[in-house]
Amino acid sequence: PFWLKRLLIALRSAAAPLTAMPWRSQALLATLAVHAAAALAATETTTVLLTGATGRTGKETYAALRAGGFSVRALVRNATKAREVLGCRLCDESEGIYVGDVTKPETMTSAMEGADALVIATGPVVKCRFGMLGCKYLPGASPKEVVWEGLKAQVAAFGSSRGRPAKERHVVLLSTGLTTKPDNFLDKLGNGKVCFYSLNGEAFLMSSGLPFTIVKACGLGDGVPGKSRLIVGHDDSLSYASTLRRSDVARVLTAAVAAPPLASGLRFDLCAAWLGKPTEDPSVLFREAMYAWDPRKTASAAPPPITV
Repeated sequence: PFWLKRLLIALRSAAAPLTAMPWRSQALLATLAVHAAAALAATETTTVLLTGATGRTGKETYAALRAGGFSVRALVRNATKAREVLGCRLCDESEGIYVGDVTKPETMTSAMEGADALVIATGPVVKCRFGMLGCKYLPGASPKEVVWEGLKAQVAAFGSSRGRPAKERHVVLLSTGLTTKPDNFLDKLGNGKVCFYSLNGEAFLMSSGLPFTIVKACGLGDGVPGKSRLIVGHDDSLSYASTLRRSDVARVLTAAVAAPPLASGLRFDLCAAWLGKPTEDPSVLFREAMYAWDPRKTASAAPPPITV
């Protein structure tokens, strides 16, 4: 709406003399700016490209993004699988289904064109003979190829594609935990060093100049969303004894797309607590994930709830 755009312009214009104001006025103005930007973003249709859409977490995220009212595109490797998993009919670009390979930038050009946000839910594929023994990654699906080289290719293709300026875009990455613990049991699976390459992928995204949110999930499982209390932390401080529903991860990723002013610049661990009231509004996790010095954490007004 016109009035909302005018308000945001006015708030931005007031940013220059902000430091000359009393601190309470600074906090109020900063809060208004965050919520005005979030409200403005919510009034405009956001085009979101989801990669890894036919994966177990990807399909949940695809459904959550569509339910959130976004214009959703899915990058898949196989249109037949997309038909089975995503329920598309034609499964072509007319339905927002793009066939491409995240390790080959030239195959992602049309999918990236005009996208406002990129949600990366791609991951390596490992097969084990017995439990966690005899594990091998499938050809073309090793950690180095997917979460390192593939991630770099996706971010580069998104950042260089035509559309909004880089500072107005947003990359939401689903990554893994245990990246502070070298040579952990996940790294040893098939000797793929998945946490090592995931950490390097995160570092590349953080240095890319694009606004980002990185969600580092703990062990994943299936189930109905909204039944657990979701918790956040940093540097592998959470207990990984419990599992996190993929459908809840999808809610958090979708909330990050819906609220860039709150979620941008955050990198945090995500898991589910054994006890406690289920998390209804996943956007509250972003403030919890902020460090104490982040001015958004202490803003007096609560953001509008995001139900996903």
